[in-house]
Amino acid sequence: MSIEEKIQLIEKGTLEVIDTEELKEVLKKEQPIAYTGYEPSGKIHLGHAVTVQKLKTLQKLGFKIKILLADFHAFLNGKGSIEEIAETAEYNMKCFKALGLDETTEFILGSSFQLNEDYASKVYKLATLPTLKRARRSMDQVTRHDENPKVASVVYPIMQTVDMVALDVDVALGGMEQR
Repeated sequence: MSIEEKIQLIEKGTLEVIDTEELKEVLKKEQPIAYTGYEPSGKIHLGHAVTVQKLKTLQKLGFKIKILLADFHAFLNGKGSIEEIAETAEYNMKCFKALGLDETTEFILGSSFQLNEDYASKVYKLATLPTLKRARRSMDQVTRHDENPKVASVVYPIMQTVDMVALDVDVALGGMEQR
């Protein structure tokens, strides 16, 4: 299959590919890595199934798939105790597998790497770059325009960015709110 045909499959049902030229370069790799992150905070729903279908397409195109079960993100977003979120993450993983992702899919708990020194250092460095005005846009997506957001909602999008670096991904699959 040509690179152009692969791009057509990737773009099918996708709202936006930010940089098609960069995607062409990624597709030249032997096994590029695609990633998405899910906050394990409740039941699996149709929205999850839509992204899993796109991940399955990427798998068929030769991508290694990494799924971040973002337990610390869920905690920062007030979705329960660490123990409750761990149970939900286990349930989520079983559901994603049942939706047909193959056995090569790598499921990663955020807490398995987000406490290490290198990760924390990158979060701190990245936190020095955006202005509060710019951060507020991301915060509004995390908090759904909460009248009185927590400080954690500033850390959340910074962590999302560092997650992609820490997981060494080539392609990130996400909703428009994560752009």
